[in-house]
Amino acid sequence: MFDLGTYLKHIGYTGTLEPTADNLRELHKKHMMTVPFDNSRNAAKGLAIWDDVDAGTDVFFDALITQRRGGICHEHSGLFRAVLTELGYDVTVVSSGVRGANGEFGHDLEHMFNLVRIGDDLWLSDVGFAGPSFIEPVRVSAEVQSQFGFDYRVVEDGAHLVLERRVRGGEWLAVYRSTLEERDLAEWKAISRGENDDPFWHWAGEMIAAGTLIYGRAYETGQLLLVGRRYLRAEDGRDETRVLAKNDEYQAVIRHVLLQDA
Repeated sequence: MFDLGTYLKHIGYTGTLEPTADNLRELHKKHMMTVPFDNSRNAAKGLAIWDDVDAGTDVFFDALITQRRGGICHEHSGLFRAVLTELGYDVTVVSSGVRGANGEFGHDLEHMFNLVRIGDDLWLSDVGFAGPSFIEPVRVSAEVQSQFGFDYRVVEDGAHLVLERRVRGGEWLAVYRSTLEERDLAEWKAISRGENDDPFWHWAGEMIAAGTLIYGRAYETGQLLLVGRRYLRAEDGRDETRVLAKNDEYQAVIRHVLLQDA
């Protein structure tokens, strides 16, 4: 059953409990460092990954904290939303379409994360995106915000706001786009029942339907991401990628990302 004290102890958070931007940054980072992204339990479900989107905080807490397993976006965002709400933050559920390798964006309901209002500022809070993205929350602003050598900004594009990321010396690339409209979990349940045949699901769903295993985790100064055998390390403003051909190395990286080698 969800317990705030147990959660805070698990992620190693010892700061104050006031709902401030500084505390949000620390909570966000510590969650991403200690609760990995892991779709291995759900990879075979295809778009039916949304079946348990409304399973509830207790279920997500049991899986991610009590059992110390990794999870996917709605598990992470659901748990973190409950934490922030209990701490007094103003949090809403939002969604995004992720930019694919072809430059196109997926359906607006492809990914779930949280929007946090602190005073007059809105913050993107996303602890359940495999990456590479951001480790600390990003303020909704076109102003450049830097984290660990990487730059971020949120820019307008028609009806959407686009989160962009830039490596050191590189060009801006979109991560995903969102209307920041508050969403209802029932919208994702409709997807799992096959009630959405939007063609934009097709390219984005290919990886899911193929059962591609994805693992991700942050560490103190960067992020690790494993998509199939493609291993990416984001640190000091650089993305370094290589393919893990040897099975023993592949398994070792999985254990490392999932914190099973500690």
